[in-house]
Amino acid sequence: MSGKISRTRGESYFIKGIPDGCKYCIKGQKVVLFLNGICQKPDQCSWYCPISQDRKDRDITFADEIEVKSNNDIATEINLTNAKGISITGGEPLSNKNINKTLEYIEFVKNLKGSDFHVHIYTNGVNFNKNIAQKLATTGLDEIRFHPSKTDWKNIKYALNKGIKVGAEVPVIPKQQYLKEILELILFLDEINCDFINLNEFEYCYPNSNNLKDRGFLLKAGTIASVEGSEQSALNLLKEVSNKTSLKIHYCPIILKDLYQLKNRYKRRARNIRKPYEVVTSAGLLVFAQIEGNQNNIRRFIDDFLSNLDVQKNLFSFEGSSLYLPWYIPIYREFLNVMNSYDLECFIIEGIPFRGNLFQITEKTPINLINIIEK
Repeated sequence: MSGKISRTRGESYFIKGIPDGCKYCIKGQKVVLFLNGICQKPDQCSWYCPISQDRKDRDITFADEIEVKSNNDIATEINLTNAKGISITGGEPLSNKNINKTLEYIEFVKNLKGSDFHVHIYTNGVNFNKNIAQKLATTGLDEIRFHPSKTDWKNIKYALNKGIKVGAEVPVIPKQQYLKEILELILFLDEINCDFINLNEFEYCYPNSNNLKDRGFLLKAGTIASVEGSEQSALNLLKEVSNKTSLKIHYCPIILKDLYQLKNRYKRRARNIRKPYEVVTSAGLLVFAQIEGNQNNIRRFIDDFLSNLDVQKNLFSFEGSSLYLPWYIPIYREFLNVMNSYDLECFIIEGIPFRGNLFQITEKTPINLINIIEK
Protein backbone atom coordinates (compact mmCIF):
# COMPACT_ATOMS: atom_id res chain seq x y z
CA MET A 1 0.00 0.00 0.00
CA SER A 2 2.99 2.33 0.02
CA GLY A 3 2.25 5.59 -1.72
CA LYS A 4 4.51 8.40 -2.83
CA ILE A 5 3.10 11.93 -2.73
CA SER A 6 3.34 13.46 -6.19
CA ARG A 7 2.57 16.94 -7.50
CA THR A 8 0.71 17.87 -10.70
CA ARG A 9 1.36 20.81 -13.02
CA GLY A 10 -1.75 22.37 -11.53
CA GLU A 11 -0.09 22.54 -8.08
CA SER A 12 -2.26 19.76 -6.64
CA TYR A 13 -0.95 16.67 -4.82
CA PHE A 14 -1.91 13.02 -5.00
CA ILE A 15 -1.05 9.50 -4.02
CA LYS A 16 -1.76 6.38 -6.11
CA GLY A 17 -3.28 8.37 -8.95
CA ILE A 18 -5.88 11.00 -9.79
CA PRO A 19 -9.63 10.41 -10.32
CA ASP A 20 -10.60 10.59 -13.99
CA GLY A 21 -12.92 13.55 -13.40
CA CYS A 22 -10.03 15.54 -11.94
CA LYS A 23 -7.79 14.74 -14.91
CA TYR A 24 -10.32 16.26 -17.29
CA CYS A 25 -10.90 19.27 -15.04
CA ILE A 26 -7.21 20.13 -14.75
CA LYS A 27 -6.98 20.22 -18.55
CA GLY A 28 -10.07 22.43 -18.82
CA GLN A 29 -11.88 19.62 -20.64
CA LYS A 30 -14.96 19.49 -18.43
CA VAL A 31 -18.13 21.56 -18.69
CA VAL A 32 -19.55 22.24 -15.23
CA LEU A 33 -23.32 21.78 -15.31
CA PHE A 34 -24.84 23.57 -12.33
CA LEU A 35 -28.21 21.83 -12.26
CA ASN A 36 -29.88 24.32 -9.91
CA GLY A 37 -29.54 25.69 -6.39
CA ILE A 38 -32.14 23.42 -4.82
CA CYS A 39 -30.79 21.27 -1.97
CA GLN A 40 -31.90 19.62 1.27
CA LYS A 41 -29.37 21.80 3.15
CA PRO A 42 -27.80 19.06 5.29
CA ASP A 43 -26.22 20.26 8.52
CA GLN A 44 -22.73 19.06 7.68
CA CYS A 45 -22.21 21.48 4.79
CA SER A 46 -24.95 24.15 4.74
CA TRP A 47 -22.94 26.50 6.96
CA TYR A 48 -20.04 26.77 4.50
CA CYS A 49 -21.94 26.39 1.23
CA PRO A 50 -20.23 28.59 -1.41
CA ILE A 51 -23.27 28.99 -3.70
CA SER A 52 -24.14 32.63 -4.32
CA GLN A 53 -27.47 34.15 -3.34
CA ASP A 54 -28.24 34.58 -7.04
CA ARG A 55 -28.28 30.78 -7.45
CA LYS A 56 -29.15 29.36 -4.03
CA ASP A 57 -32.67 27.85 -3.86
CA ARG A 58 -33.34 28.93 -7.45
CA ASP A 59 -34.32 26.56 -10.24
CA ILE A 60 -31.90 27.88 -12.85
CA THR A 61 -29.29 25.87 -14.72
CA PHE A 62 -25.85 26.91 -15.97
CA ALA A 63 -23.30 25.24 -18.23
CA ASP A 64 -20.12 26.95 -17.05
CA GLU A 65 -21.08 30.65 -17.21
CA ILE A 66 -23.93 30.16 -19.72
CA GLU A 67 -27.51 30.03 -18.47
CA VAL A 68 -29.19 26.97 -19.93
CA LYS A 69 -32.55 27.51 -21.60
CA SER A 70 -32.47 24.33 -23.67
CA ASN A 71 -30.27 21.31 -24.32
CA ASN A 72 -28.81 23.20 -27.29
CA ASP A 73 -27.12 25.59 -24.84
CA ILE A 74 -25.31 22.65 -23.23
CA ALA A 75 -24.33 21.24 -26.61
CA THR A 76 -22.97 24.62 -27.69
CA GLU A 77 -20.83 25.00 -24.57
CA ILE A 78 -19.50 21.44 -24.93
CA ASN A 79 -18.52 22.12 -28.53
CA LEU A 80 -17.04 25.59 -27.94
CA THR A 81 -14.78 24.27 -25.19
CA ASN A 82 -13.98 20.99 -26.96
CA ALA A 83 -15.02 19.29 -23.74
CA LYS A 84 -14.31 15.63 -23.12
CA GLY A 85 -16.75 15.40 -20.24
CA ILE A 86 -19.24 17.13 -17.97
CA SER A 87 -19.65 17.35 -14.20
CA ILE A 88 -23.10 17.74 -12.68
CA THR A 89 -23.41 19.70 -9.47
CA GLY A 90 -25.86 21.90 -7.59
CA GLY A 91 -27.69 22.17 -5.27
CA GLU A 92 -28.32 18.48 -5.03
CA PRO A 93 -28.60 16.66 -8.38
CA LEU A 94 -30.06 13.51 -6.80
CA SER A 95 -32.79 15.06 -4.66
CA ASN A 96 -36.33 13.89 -5.33
CA LYS A 97 -37.00 17.06 -7.29
CA ASN A 98 -33.85 16.82 -9.41
CA ILE A 99 -33.17 13.15 -10.06
CA ASN A 100 -35.20 12.87 -13.28
CA LYS A 101 -33.67 16.04 -14.68
CA THR A 102 -30.19 14.71 -13.86
CA LEU A 103 -30.86 11.41 -15.61
CA GLU A 104 -32.18 13.26 -18.67
CA TYR A 105 -29.03 15.39 -18.91
CA ILE A 106 -26.75 12.35 -18.58
CA GLU A 107 -28.68 10.58 -21.32
CA PHE A 108 -28.58 13.69 -23.52
CA VAL A 109 -24.80 14.22 -23.36
CA LYS A 110 -24.07 10.52 -23.80
CA ASN A 111 -26.26 10.41 -26.91
CA LEU A 112 -24.71 13.65 -28.15
CA LYS A 113 -21.01 12.81 -27.65
CA GLY A 114 -20.89 9.04 -27.24
CA SER A 115 -20.22 6.62 -24.41
CA ASP A 116 -16.60 7.80 -23.99
CA PHE A 117 -17.78 11.28 -22.99
CA HIS A 118 -17.03 11.33 -19.25
CA VAL A 119 -19.80 12.26 -16.81
CA HIS A 120 -19.30 12.64 -13.10
CA ILE A 121 -21.71 13.84 -10.46
CA TYR A 122 -21.60 15.33 -6.96
CA THR A 123 -24.10 14.33 -4.29
CA ASN A 124 -24.57 14.72 -0.55
CA GLY A 125 -25.96 11.17 -0.51
CA VAL A 126 -28.92 12.08 1.69
CA ASN A 127 -31.51 10.12 -0.27
CA PHE A 128 -29.16 7.90 -2.26
CA ASN A 129 -30.41 4.32 -2.58
CA LYS A 130 -30.15 1.16 -4.66
CA ASN A 131 -32.81 2.32 -7.12
CA ILE A 132 -31.06 5.63 -7.86
CA ALA A 133 -27.71 3.85 -8.19
CA GLN A 134 -29.10 1.46 -10.76
CA LYS A 135 -30.73 4.27 -12.78
CA LEU A 136 -27.45 6.20 -12.86
CA ALA A 137 -25.53 3.13 -13.98
CA THR A 138 -28.06 2.29 -16.69
CA THR A 139 -27.95 5.85 -18.01
CA GLY A 140 -24.16 5.71 -18.29
CA LEU A 141 -22.77 7.67 -15.33
CA ASP A 142 -18.98 7.22 -15.13
CA GLU A 143 -18.13 8.59 -11.69
CA ILE A 144 -19.93 9.63 -8.51
CA ARG A 145 -18.54 11.79 -5.71
CA PHE A 146 -20.20 11.72 -2.30
CA HIS A 147 -20.08 14.51 0.27
CA PRO A 148 -22.04 12.70 2.98
CA SER A 149 -22.67 13.17 6.65
CA LYS A 150 -21.35 10.29 8.72
CA THR A 151 -24.86 8.91 9.17
CA ASP A 152 -25.14 8.59 5.36
CA TRP A 153 -21.80 6.88 4.70
CA LYS A 154 -23.66 3.58 4.43
CA ASN A 155 -25.47 4.89 1.34
CA ILE A 156 -22.19 4.94 -0.61
CA LYS A 157 -22.29 1.12 -0.77
CA TYR A 158 -25.32 1.27 -3.10
CA ALA A 159 -23.10 2.72 -5.85
CA LEU A 160 -20.55 -0.09 -5.75
CA ASN A 161 -20.28 -2.83 -8.36
CA LYS A 162 -22.40 -0.93 -10.88
CA GLY A 163 -19.66 -0.03 -13.34
CA ILE A 164 -19.37 3.45 -11.78
CA LYS A 165 -16.18 4.82 -10.24
CA VAL A 166 -17.12 5.58 -6.63
CA GLY A 167 -15.49 8.04 -4.29
CA ALA A 168 -15.92 11.10 -2.11
CA GLU A 169 -15.11 14.77 -2.32
CA VAL A 170 -14.87 16.86 0.85
CA PRO A 171 -13.24 20.10 1.94
CA VAL A 172 -10.31 19.97 4.33
CA ILE A 173 -11.68 21.94 7.30
CA PRO A 174 -8.65 22.63 9.51
CA LYS A 175 -10.10 21.71 12.89
CA GLN A 176 -9.42 18.47 14.68
CA GLN A 177 -12.98 17.16 14.74
CA TYR A 178 -13.30 17.49 10.95
CA LEU A 179 -9.82 16.15 10.19
CA LYS A 180 -10.52 13.11 12.37
CA GLU A 181 -13.72 12.44 10.44
CA ILE A 182 -11.94 12.76 7.06
CA LEU A 183 -9.38 10.19 8.19
CA GLU A 184 -12.20 7.86 9.26
CA LEU A 185 -13.94 8.43 5.92
CA ILE A 186 -10.77 7.55 3.99
CA LEU A 187 -10.40 4.30 5.90
CA PHE A 188 -14.11 3.50 5.44
CA LEU A 189 -13.92 4.12 1.67
CA ASP A 190 -10.88 1.87 1.46
CA GLU A 191 -12.58 -0.85 3.49
CA ILE A 192 -15.60 -1.01 1.14
CA ASN A 193 -13.36 -0.88 -1.97
CA CYS A 194 -14.14 2.59 -3.29
CA ASP A 195 -11.86 4.14 -5.87
CA PHE A 196 -10.83 7.59 -4.63
CA ILE A 197 -11.30 10.62 -2.47
CA ASN A 198 -10.77 14.21 -3.59
CA LEU A 199 -9.78 16.66 -0.86
CA ASN A 200 -10.55 20.30 -1.56
CA GLU A 201 -8.84 23.29 0.00
CA PHE A 202 -11.38 24.95 2.31
CA GLU A 203 -12.70 28.07 0.61
CA TYR A 204 -13.52 31.51 1.97
CA CYS A 205 -16.09 33.27 -0.22
CA TYR A 206 -18.73 35.96 0.14
CA PRO A 207 -21.71 33.62 0.78
CA ASN A 208 -19.98 31.80 3.66
CA SER A 209 -17.66 34.52 4.99
CA ASN A 210 -19.73 35.50 8.03
CA ASN A 211 -20.21 31.89 9.14
CA LEU A 212 -16.50 31.17 8.76
CA LYS A 213 -15.53 34.30 10.69
CA ASP A 214 -17.95 33.40 13.50
CA ARG A 215 -16.30 29.97 13.76
CA GLY A 216 -12.80 31.43 13.95
CA PHE A 217 -11.51 30.55 10.49
CA LEU A 218 -8.96 32.97 9.06
CA LEU A 219 -8.04 33.93 5.52
CA LYS A 220 -4.59 32.69 4.56
CA ALA A 221 -2.13 35.57 4.12
CA GLY A 222 -1.51 36.50 0.50
CA THR A 223 -4.66 34.78 -0.78
CA ILE A 224 -8.22 35.88 -1.49
CA ALA A 225 -10.07 32.63 -0.77
CA SER A 226 -7.88 30.06 1.03
CA VAL A 227 -8.66 29.24 4.66
CA GLU A 228 -5.53 29.31 6.79
CA GLY A 229 -4.31 25.83 7.70
CA SER A 230 -6.37 23.90 5.16
CA GLU A 231 -3.57 23.09 2.73
CA GLN A 232 -1.11 22.07 5.42
CA SER A 233 -3.77 19.89 7.02
CA ALA A 234 -4.40 18.23 3.65
CA LEU A 235 -0.71 17.51 3.12
CA ASN A 236 -0.46 16.11 6.63
CA LEU A 237 -3.39 13.81 5.87
CA LEU A 238 -1.71 12.58 2.68
CA LYS A 239 1.42 11.72 4.62
CA GLU A 240 -0.54 10.00 7.37
CA VAL A 241 -2.59 7.74 5.08
CA SER A 242 -0.10 7.13 2.27
CA ASN A 243 0.76 3.68 3.64
CA LYS A 244 -2.67 2.85 5.03
CA THR A 245 -4.92 2.83 1.97
CA SER A 246 -5.14 1.72 -1.64
CA LEU A 247 -7.41 4.67 -2.53
CA LYS A 248 -6.44 7.29 -5.05
CA ILE A 249 -6.24 10.48 -2.99
CA HIS A 250 -6.05 13.87 -4.66
CA TYR A 251 -5.69 17.23 -2.92
CA CYS A 252 -7.13 20.06 -5.03
CA PRO A 253 -6.07 23.60 -4.04
CA ILE A 254 -8.12 26.66 -4.94
CA ILE A 255 -5.40 27.85 -7.31
CA LEU A 256 -5.94 24.77 -9.49
CA LYS A 257 -9.60 25.67 -10.04
CA ASP A 258 -9.21 29.44 -10.26
CA LEU A 259 -6.07 29.46 -12.40
CA TYR A 260 -5.22 26.25 -14.22
CA GLN A 261 -8.65 24.75 -14.80
CA LEU A 262 -10.24 28.07 -15.79
CA LYS A 263 -7.26 29.14 -17.91
CA ASN A 264 -7.23 25.89 -19.85
CA ARG A 265 -10.97 26.02 -20.46
CA TYR A 266 -10.75 29.66 -21.56
CA LYS A 267 -7.98 28.77 -24.02
CA ARG A 268 -10.12 26.09 -25.62
CA ARG A 269 -13.11 28.41 -25.83
CA ALA A 270 -11.11 31.38 -27.09
CA ARG A 271 -9.61 29.43 -29.98
CA ASN A 272 -13.09 28.48 -31.15
CA ILE A 273 -14.74 31.91 -30.93
CA ARG A 274 -11.89 34.29 -31.78
CA LYS A 275 -12.43 36.75 -34.58
CA PRO A 276 -9.67 37.32 -37.17
CA TYR A 277 -8.49 40.48 -35.40
CA GLU A 278 -8.33 38.85 -31.94
CA VAL A 279 -5.28 37.16 -30.41
CA VAL A 280 -5.53 34.48 -27.71
CA THR A 281 -3.24 35.05 -24.74
CA SER A 282 -1.50 32.41 -22.63
CA ALA A 283 -4.25 32.96 -20.04
CA GLY A 284 -6.98 32.21 -22.57
CA LEU A 285 -8.09 35.85 -22.90
CA LEU A 286 -8.81 37.73 -26.14
CA VAL A 287 -6.73 40.79 -27.05
CA PHE A 288 -7.46 43.34 -29.78
CA ALA A 289 -7.28 47.07 -30.53
CA GLN A 290 -10.35 49.27 -30.37
CA ILE A 291 -10.49 52.71 -31.98
CA GLU A 292 -13.18 55.05 -30.70
CA GLY A 293 -14.48 58.41 -31.83
CA ASN A 294 -16.90 60.15 -34.14
CA GLN A 295 -18.38 57.64 -36.60
CA ASN A 296 -17.80 59.86 -39.61
CA ASN A 297 -14.18 60.37 -38.60
CA ILE A 298 -13.71 56.61 -38.27
CA ARG A 299 -15.20 56.05 -41.74
CA ARG A 300 -12.90 58.70 -43.24
CA PHE A 301 -9.91 57.15 -41.45
CA ILE A 302 -10.76 53.75 -42.92
CA ASP A 303 -11.28 55.10 -46.45
CA ASP A 304 -8.34 57.51 -46.51
CA PHE A 305 -5.72 55.45 -44.69
CA LEU A 306 -6.54 51.99 -43.37
CA SER A 307 -7.89 50.65 -46.67
CA ASN A 308 -4.61 51.57 -48.35
CA LEU A 309 -2.47 49.59 -45.91
CA ASP A 310 -1.31 46.11 -46.75
CA VAL A 311 -3.80 44.65 -44.25
CA GLN A 312 -6.28 41.87 -44.96
CA LYS A 313 -9.81 43.21 -44.99
CA ASN A 314 -10.99 40.68 -42.40
CA LEU A 315 -8.44 41.99 -39.91
CA PHE A 316 -10.49 45.10 -39.17
CA SER A 317 -14.16 45.53 -38.45
CA PHE A 318 -16.28 48.68 -38.02
CA GLU A 319 -19.15 47.92 -35.65
CA GLY A 320 -21.37 50.47 -33.95
CA SER A 321 -19.14 53.38 -33.03
CA SER A 322 -15.86 51.46 -32.79
CA LEU A 323 -13.23 50.09 -35.14
CA TYR A 324 -11.65 46.77 -34.20
CA LEU A 325 -8.30 45.49 -35.43
CA PRO A 326 -5.29 43.44 -34.24
CA TRP A 327 -3.46 44.98 -31.29
CA TYR A 328 -0.13 44.96 -33.14
CA ILE A 329 -1.23 47.28 -35.96
CA PRO A 330 -1.78 50.57 -34.04
CA ILE A 331 1.53 50.44 -32.14
CA TYR A 332 3.46 52.05 -35.02
CA ARG A 333 4.17 55.78 -34.86
CA GLU A 334 3.00 56.47 -38.41
CA PHE A 335 -0.34 54.79 -37.73
CA LEU A 336 -0.88 56.76 -34.54
CA ASN A 337 0.04 60.09 -36.12
CA VAL A 338 -2.55 59.60 -38.84
CA MET A 339 -5.15 58.31 -36.39
CA ASN A 340 -4.66 61.33 -34.13
CA SER A 341 -5.21 63.67 -37.06
CA TYR A 342 -8.75 62.27 -37.29
CA ASP A 343 -9.31 62.99 -33.59
CA LEU A 344 -9.63 59.31 -32.67
CA GLU A 345 -8.61 57.37 -29.58
CA CYS A 346 -7.16 53.86 -29.47
CA PHE A 347 -7.15 51.28 -26.67
CA ILE A 348 -5.74 47.78 -26.31
CA ILE A 349 -8.55 45.60 -24.97
CA GLU A 350 -8.18 42.33 -23.08
CA GLY A 351 -11.28 40.33 -22.18
CA ILE A 352 -12.69 36.92 -21.32
CA PRO A 353 -13.67 34.68 -24.27
CA PHE A 354 -17.41 35.27 -24.45
CA ARG A 355 -19.78 37.27 -26.60
CA GLY A 356 -22.63 39.63 -25.82
CA ASN A 357 -23.45 40.44 -22.21
CA LEU A 358 -21.05 37.81 -20.92
CA PHE A 359 -18.00 39.50 -22.44
CA GLN A 360 -16.07 41.31 -19.72
CA ILE A 361 -13.10 43.60 -20.26
CA THR A 362 -10.24 42.71 -17.94
CA GLU A 363 -7.93 45.50 -19.15
CA LYS A 364 -8.42 48.59 -21.30
CA THR A 365 -5.10 50.32 -21.92
CA PRO A 366 -4.75 53.63 -23.80
CA ILE A 367 -2.39 53.20 -26.75
CA ASN A 368 -0.15 56.01 -25.51
CA LEU A 369 0.81 53.81 -22.56
CA ILE A 370 2.11 51.10 -24.92
CA ASN A 371 5.67 50.98 -26.21
CA ILE A 372 5.37 52.56 -29.65
CA ILE A 373 7.45 51.31 -32.61
CA GLU A 374 8.94 54.25 -34.45
CA LYS A 375 9.26 52.58 -37.87
